[in-house]
Amino acid sequence: MIRILLISITFLLSACGGSGSVKNTGEQYVSASTSSAVSNAAVSISSSTASNATLSSSSATSEELYGLYVSLHMGRADQLLGNSQREDRFIKFVRDNGFNYLIFYELEGIEPTSLKAQQFSSLVSRAKLTAGVTQVAAALGDVGEADTIVKYNKGRSAAERIDVLNVEYEFWNKPNRKMEFATTISMLERFRTVALANQLTTEIYIGWIDTTEAISLANVTDRILVHFYRQNDIDIVNFGIERLEYLAAASRKVKIAPIFSAEGPKNTYDVPFMGCWLENNANQQAFKSWKAQYDALTHTWKENIEIVGATWFVYDKFLDVGIGPANGCTN
Repeated sequence: MIRILLISITFLLSACGGSGSVKNTGEQYVSASTSSAVSNAAVSISSSTASNATLSSSSATSEELYGLYVSLHMGRADQLLGNSQREDRFIKFVRDNGFNYLIFYELEGIEPTSLKAQQFSSLVSRAKLTAGVTQVAAALGDVGEADTIVKYNKGRSAAERIDVLNVEYEFWNKPNRKMEFATTISMLERFRTVALANQLTTEIYIGWIDTTEAISLANVTDRILVHFYRQNDIDIVNFGIERLEYLAAASRKVKIAPIFSAEGPKNTYDVPFMGCWLENNANQQAFKSWKAQYDALTHTWKENIEIVGATWFVYDKFLDVGIGPANGCTN
C-alpha cells in the first residue's frame, strides 16, 4: 500500500497537468464513430481520482477523479493500439484535457504475453508517466475477467498495471431484470474478493435502479458511476436525481461520480447527448455545472454521498467535436 501510495503521489507531481445508451452488454464494445474527418486541432478541444476505496485494498489519493472511457477498436481501421500517430493524439488529448482516469473497453481475455498486452501496457505507462493519469480500469461484463486482469498485472510495473475492475453490465436493460441483477451482484462480490487480494479498486456503471438494487450495489462496491446523459448542462443534476437518494440509503457513505456523454446526432449509439454542446463548451464545464447544482441541493440524504469526480463517455466521440454540421450540429 505504501509503495503504491508513493507511486500515485509521483504521478500527481509529474502531471501538468456510457439514458439507455448501450455502451457494452458484456460483449465486445463496438463503435460507430466516424473520426477520420477530424483534425489534430479538433482533438485538443476544451483543455483546461480516484478516491480512497473503503472496501478494496486500493491506492489512496485525494485527487478528484476525472475519467474517460476509451475503446481500443481492436481489429478496426482506427485501432488505437500499435498506431503511433493515434496513440500520440490520444495521449495529447488526455493530457490537454486533464483526464486522470482511463476506463478501457475490449480487455476481456487479454493474454499477458500477447502483442496486444505489450502494446496496451506501453500505452498505459505513457499515460501514467507523461499525461497525468493515476488510475486505469478495465470495463468488464463477466465474472471470470477479474482473474484475467490479475494475470495481466502479474510481473508488471505500477505504471503498466490496471488498477480498477469496472463492472459494465446493464441489468436494467435486460429482459429478466431480477436474474440479471443477481448476476451483477455475484460479479461484484467476486471482483471485490479479487480486488482485496490484489490491491485493486472496484466500481460499477449504472443507468436506472430501484431502491433495493441501489442499497445492494452501494454495499458491495467501492464507487459507482451514474450516468447523467443530457444534451446540455441545464438542470442536469435533477435528471434521475432519485438514484442518488436511493444509493444514499446504504449502510456506508457512497462514492459517486456522474457520467456525461459526448455522443452527437450522427455518432450516437442511442440518441444525441452532449456532442453538439461540446462544440461551444469546455468538457470540464459539464461537471462544474453539475457539481454547482448538486451543492445547491439541501436534501439530508446528501450526508451519505461523497462526490469523487466525474467521467466522460467516450474518447472516440470527442474526435468528432469541432466538425459541426458533419456530426449533425447546426449551432
